[in-house]
Amino acid sequence: MLDATLWGDTMAARRVTITLTNRISGQYEARSYPDDDIDNDGLIELYTVPVYEVLIDGTDDAGNAVRHTHQAPRFMPYYNDPAKPDPHYTTRGWTNAGLSSGRTIVVSRYIPGYELQNRYSPGRGAIVLKGTFYIHAGPASLSDIGFGSAGCVEIIGNYDTFKGHIAALSGLKGVSSDTAIAQLVAARSLIVVIQQATVPDIKSCFTRQAAVSP
Repeated sequence: MLDATLWGDTMAARRVTITLTNRISGQYEARSYPDDDIDNDGLIELYTVPVYEVLIDGTDDAGNAVRHTHQAPRFMPYYNDPAKPDPHYTTRGWTNAGLSSGRTIVVSRYIPGYELQNRYSPGRGAIVLKGTFYIHAGPASLSDIGFGSAGCVEIIGNYDTFKGHIAALSGLKGVSSDTAIAQLVAARSLIVVIQQATVPDIKSCFTRQAAVSP
């Protein structure tokens, strides 16, 4: 049986929309993932990928429209060595990973304890877009090179700030950001709009090799 207090808070949630835009706002040097040393020489290959604006839209307690702007790469270099593939991923070889077609998603799942897989980040939590395509924490800054993903949207900067902006616009009081996001999802009030974007030719954007810490 549902807790009446929780249900009441959930129903009071205001709609929040996250937009993954097709507006490029910068560039980032990323590693391929899950295999980041394609030629097995002990160095990581780095590729320049575009960074896009990510918008969070909603209203404040007075009903005023509020927008917060973040940024993230949408397309990342993916390589899963066919000779010794990572069994967690079905796609073999090279691809430009990411969601490119336009769509609107009513988020149906939030994973509060999710931890980044390819590099360390203190940010926790993942907004599920489709299958294993998530929105989650990413590099601390554009100069924090060497993050990778299998097509997830990795928010650049403080991920707790990103979650806090969503929580503040939800109108839910006295709960953590994770709880607010979970309640938005339960109320079907967290929406993600993905704008159609042209997939870049990442493989041709190889820049250099480097030793990047895990």
